[in-house]
Amino acid sequence: MQRLAGAAVLLLALLAPAAARALPPPGYGAGPGYCARYGETASRLSFDGVYACAHVASYGPTPFDADGRESFQCVELVARFLWAVHGVWAGPGTGVLDGAGLVAAVHRRYPAIARAFPEPGSVPAAGDVVSLGPGGAVDPRYGHTAIVVRADARRGTFRVIGQNFPPGSAGEQTLRVDLRGGHDGRVLLNGAWTAASWLALVRQPPAAGGGGGRVSPGSPPPRRAPSDHA
Repeated sequence: MQRLAGAAVLLLALLAPAAARALPPPGYGAGPGYCARYGETASRLSFDGVYACAHVASYGPTPFDADGRESFQCVELVARFLWAVHGVWAGPGTGVLDGAGLVAAVHRRYPAIARAFPEPGSVPAAGDVVSLGPGGAVDPRYGHTAIVVRADARRGTFRVIGQNFPPGSAGEQTLRVDLRGGHDGRVLLNGAWTAASWLALVRQPPAAGGGGGRVSPGSPPPRRAPSDHA
């Protein structure tokens, strides 16, 4: 399993239209101490050194979300992960409005990063980021977005971490792709088939029953193992 070439993604970030505000320094947002800078504690959930904050409450807006004193929303974590790990800006000024639309908005901004969908042979890999909904098992208006931390392509299952799911707190869930093709474009979460797509940031082996999902270009280096617990 491999990471999208860091230099290539950083170049994409520099070439993309600049956000109205100054961007944080490269790598900003990683580490267990980040949440405390904005009035919250880190949860035990992390991936590649980026920690989900335990609750949504904050002192005010963060660089990655501007939802007042509740800025540790699901979008904040994923936008922070994209910036800290990949140098991809998905914060204010990019057209990202909610969790359901994050993947599509980032793909429009960085078209070299492929957008993939659940179907036979297409399962996200650890390190991809997923948009869910709206509706199904997530919010009917805003949906949800999360980081994939573990995946089993042959069984069609993957595990995610996110903020504000369950509502108000960081959480971890297991989702499933129907590898028989009965629910293309959707994943099973908490008993409900839910619309989904993801940014294919890493390469992965083919899932059972197919030739492998659509992936982003590049020849990235090997990926580190995920860390679920602080």
